[in-house]
Amino acid sequence: MWLILLILGVILLVPLISLIIYIQYWHNYWRYKDIPHDRPRPLLEILKTLSKHGIKEQALEDSKYYTELYEKFKGSGPFCGFYYLLDTRILILDSGVMHQILVKNFSNFNERGCYYNISEDPLSADLLSFGGQAWQEMRLKLESLFHETELNSYQKVMQRESEKLVKMLDKQKEDLLIDMKTFLHHYALSTVASLVFGLEDEKWLQKYPLETFDHMTHLALHTRRHDPYLSALMQRYPNIFRRFGFVTTPLNVQNYFHALLSEVISERETYSEVKEDLLQNLLSIVTQELHTHEMENLRDSRELKKHLLNELLAQAFTFVRAGLEPTEKTLTYILYELAKDLVLQQRVREEILQQRAVNEDLCNYDYVQSLKLLKLIMKETVRLHPITPYLIRRTLSDYTVPNNPGYLIPKNTYVIIPVQAIHQDPCFYIQPKLFNPERFNVADDDIAGGSLLWLGCGIGPRNCVGWHFAQLQILTLLTFLLSEYEFSLDIHQQLNDDSLDTLPLKIKSLKRRSEYVEYVDGVESLVE
Repeated sequence: MWLILLILGVILLVPLISLIIYIQYWHNYWRYKDIPHDRPRPLLEILKTLSKHGIKEQALEDSKYYTELYEKFKGSGPFCGFYYLLDTRILILDSGVMHQILVKNFSNFNERGCYYNISEDPLSADLLSFGGQAWQEMRLKLESLFHETELNSYQKVMQRESEKLVKMLDKQKEDLLIDMKTFLHHYALSTVASLVFGLEDEKWLQKYPLETFDHMTHLALHTRRHDPYLSALMQRYPNIFRRFGFVTTPLNVQNYFHALLSEVISERETYSEVKEDLLQNLLSIVTQELHTHEMENLRDSRELKKHLLNELLAQAFTFVRAGLEPTEKTLTYILYELAKDLVLQQRVREEILQQRAVNEDLCNYDYVQSLKLLKLIMKETVRLHPITPYLIRRTLSDYTVPNNPGYLIPKNTYVIIPVQAIHQDPCFYIQPKLFNPERFNVADDDIAGGSLLWLGCGIGPRNCVGWHFAQLQILTLLTFLLSEYEFSLDIHQQLNDDSLDTLPLKIKSLKRRSEYVEYVDGVESLVE
């Protein structure tokens, strides 16, 4: 009997001892490698943080932590190590290594390590989640959507939505505080709904109201279908969880977007409608693929159509993820910064009116590109308030940092590039907390890889594919708003620069003022 108990004890004890040894090794991994590192945070503390915060709030918490790490270890080596749950991760400290990872050795870092399942959950399989060959193929398809001709056609929709927003503001009373963020959100939402999902006329908006579209996008972007612990495991072992059909998007959200897109596409095909929008261009790509594969008899036609519809959903949702909240956030901070500086706001207004005088066609990509000061303001806004506070990559194979043989990044390690911290590093930017658009009035060689390390839309092959689209979307609205209204802050209102949940501004219609207003040293004066 005692022998059986002894054997059972050994069977139970060996795994327990192995687990203790593994945890002890994991807790000292970076010390054993002689890499500067942060001590492991208590596991319960991390789990409580993950449980307490939503996706957006967690990203902000992570960004603050990465900034602290960057400031603590900067100058100690090319990177530092830290711990996340049961993962060992790396935070890059050296700009040269950042360039190696994002540009020169990109092929070894072209994955973000996101979980997706295109067959069961196409909304999760967008460009941001893909890696490897799948990412490269989708990227090539999407790049064709952003030539100048296509951008000019998209701007017509942006102009229409901008005009609608101006009419909405015309109904507001002057000198009363209004939450401009609500209006900016409506613009970003309606533009994406129209260009990407075809919700542009009353018939479609009655069947698929904008409010419902807003609710469903919010659920898709901010709702976790699984608890944070399971989500972390799904990221770590994606192939296993795909095999068991795990998905991340709520089922009602999947059904909504599948029904919406299927119905809009069906009507366009039935009546041979051709629109000048992103959806039409995406549909053209998918249709071409369908014909190619059908001719090659590669697979069953029904299965192929299902696969291509899933791919279309994934590509369409790329623009929801990249074109909704980032656009709203950037517009919010641009208006906020301009409302703080009425002199700068007036300079921008004069530039808009001057360029408008020589560009009769406002639905023109060249017109927006001619607004140099406004583009500088947008770039500085994204520096100070980055769309993505950090970049994340995962190594495909072991990587030794050049000229640093002791610094090895093991295969499947998550690598963090702290954009927020870099953008506020005085080594790259003089007075980094100061909003100064003129700092970007330099040669392009000094930006991104030079004296100004700007990562607003990433650098290298995996930079933001829709940056010119987002720029057009943002600048088009601003040309309408700033030519029609003056925006100012309430001096009694205290706003948190780090998180503008609302944007209460006073608006003053320029159309209702008979005198021309100019600003001298920040003081408003009338020109008789």
